[in-house]
Amino acid sequence: MLMHPDACTLLVVDVQEKLVAAVNDAPRLVASLKWLISAARLNGVPVVFSEQYPQGLGGTLPVLKAAAVDAPVVDKTSFSCVAADCLKGTAAETRPQVVVCGMEAHVCVLQTALEMQAAGKQVFLVADAIGSRSRDDKAAAIARMTAAGVTVVTREMALFEWMRDSRVPQFREASKQLLQTTPSLTFTEVLACLPRIDHLGGMQLWREGKLEAIIENRPGQTGSLALYHALYRDFGAITPKAARLGQWLYAEHAEDARKHPGKHPNIDRLFSLEVLGGGYGVRLMPH
Repeated sequence: MLMHPDACTLLVVDVQEKLVAAVNDAPRLVASLKWLISAARLNGVPVVFSEQYPQGLGGTLPVLKAAAVDAPVVDKTSFSCVAADCLKGTAAETRPQVVVCGMEAHVCVLQTALEMQAAGKQVFLVADAIGSRSRDDKAAAIARMTAAGVTVVTREMALFEWMRDSRVPQFREASKQLLQTTPSLTFTEVLACLPRIDHLGGMQLWREGKLEAIIENRPGQTGSLALYHALYRDFGAITPKAARLGQWLYAEHAEDARKHPGKHPNIDRLFSLEVLGGGYGVRLMPH
């Protein structure tokens, strides 16, 4: 069973401003979702956004809404879009195939996918465009949905099945804009996916018992503090593996740092760490 652009809807579940920062590897998830939405739009596949209690949890991330500005947004309080009965009048109701992505994989995505499957829809789960706070929860969700008959796919599967033939007019654009590039965000878009740092005054970086740097919560350093804090949360220290992710998170600023050594010391530190190894211990400074 293949995905057909004239039969599909892309349902983006609950990728909201006050939820996303808690999800594991949130910036990469959002970059993948941005890529997938662009692929859907390129192939004429309608997009629908759902939001869980937006009055309290905020709306869909602006970077995703900007990728499909005319897409309908439905709100709900039930975790499942089906239980909430919020998809009436959208393509997700009228079309037979629904491609599901978003968060959290083990709650709203899972309940929506399972109930759509039970209602007779052909449901496709995009495994590299869903997320949860815990990797274990995401893995368990994928296993459970698979066992229930939901078809698990990837972003590229969706793109190639929507096109079907390299002779279609959009293939060249898809190749240039999507297939020849890694999903990415701008630095501003990355920061929207990271935990808030209002409670922090700064961060000390220690190496071999010596204080090597302080990143403060002040103009010009706030973005770096948010990024380093996220790395510390996920890795427990600033390690070479954290440094590789950090370079991706710095987005366009990392490229500028490569061209102009010394201009961005907090990025230079990550370059050096990846080459030389070792790591930095962290001490958080309360506000």
